[in-house]
Amino acid sequence: MDGDTAGGAEPTDRERRLAEVMAMAAEGDGAAVFALRTAFADDLERTVRSIASSRGVRLAADDVDQLALDAAIELCDLAPAWRPDGAPPWVWARHRMANVVDRHVGQHARSLELVDQVDRDRAEPRASSGCEPSVVEVIEQLAAEDDAVALVWEALVAVASTRDRALFLEVRLQASLGDRAAAATVAEQLGLTPEAVRQQVSRVRRRLRDLAATDPRYAGLAELAIVA
Repeated sequence: MDGDTAGGAEPTDRERRLAEVMAMAAEGDGAAVFALRTAFADDLERTVRSIASSRGVRLAADDVDQLALDAAIELCDLAPAWRPDGAPPWVWARHRMANVVDRHVGQHARSLELVDQVDRDRAEPRASSGCEPSVVEVIEQLAAEDDAVALVWEALVAVASTRDRALFLEVRLQASLGDRAAAATVAEQLGLTPEAVRQQVSRVRRRLRDLAATDPRYAGLAELAIVA
């Protein structure tokens, strides 16, 4: 393929950059995800907002940021089938972007019961502790009492380090409690950048989804908003 756009016109610099990034993705270069997310942020975020709006949902800025990164991951996975002389990937594979948004929108409410329980437990620490338990400690306590929580915890242990489990759970908890910039909040707590936090949360979520898709024992994770 000569890279010309429809009608024989020379591709623009932007079109060339898009073709370069998608070619990187097709070759398995992990940097392509963040190159796509950065160079074409407006397109990804606009599409995410448009899809959510069509579902009657207005997303918080942090949600848009996270979903745009997740969408970039999906589009890079499809890169081998994309062609530079066709529609941009976020148009060509809009249905896959819609799936990313729908997993978040459609399952969001299902995480609230778990979040409420975690919040109650943190607000009422055991008398012997003398301090508020961490989200990891609360999840461990709940896992002993609830099979669904136990499944999430076992999956997290399987795919993430101790540090990454704590980071992931804290971000998800803060977001579900209404923090519109949960990644930034947790980043400040841990001395990281918000982008580093978002990237790590995306990695853990992707590993959990992969686990749910490949191991029947964890298939139920796909229905939980904390994973979707």
